[in-house]
Amino acid sequence: MPPALRKRPRLRAEHIESRGVAPRQEAIGQARHAVRSTLARWAVEPDIGFDTELVLSELLANALQHATPACGEEIGLSVAESGGMVLVEVEDGGTKGGTAPPSLACPDDDAEHGRGLLLVESLALWGWRTLANGHRCTWACLTPSTGSRNGRRP
Repeated sequence: MPPALRKRPRLRAEHIESRGVAPRQEAIGQARHAVRSTLARWAVEPDIGFDTELVLSELLANALQHATPACGEEIGLSVAESGGMVLVEVEDGGTKGGTAPPSLACPDDDAEHGRGLLLVESLALWGWRTLANGHRCTWACLTPSTGSRNGRRP
């Protein structure tokens, strides 16, 4: 099923944290560190925490590369957890003129970019939707059974 048609899992979050991320490359590392600390505080399994950091990095990098810049507007980041399941949402200003929405690509062996969403696909159930304000929200849901360590998906 294409990511745009996937329904975001409903999560009765035991924990939730939202923040703005500056639209700068160095902010990705800062967001990873903050999420790592948050997930440790919530006692999320280390494997899920590590996978969440990877997914978060890819979603933020895509938002920085492909989203419409909006006069210093931050990228929205939300992380929620319930029963070991982690839901990450990244909200950006929508796509730059003519840029396609997030989709899986099959890059050439020599390509330097284009594998990020393949990584996300291998670690999580993910999708995206356009919000009423024209922004795009890309989400990823990680559970103990979706991680790369055991190869199963929901």
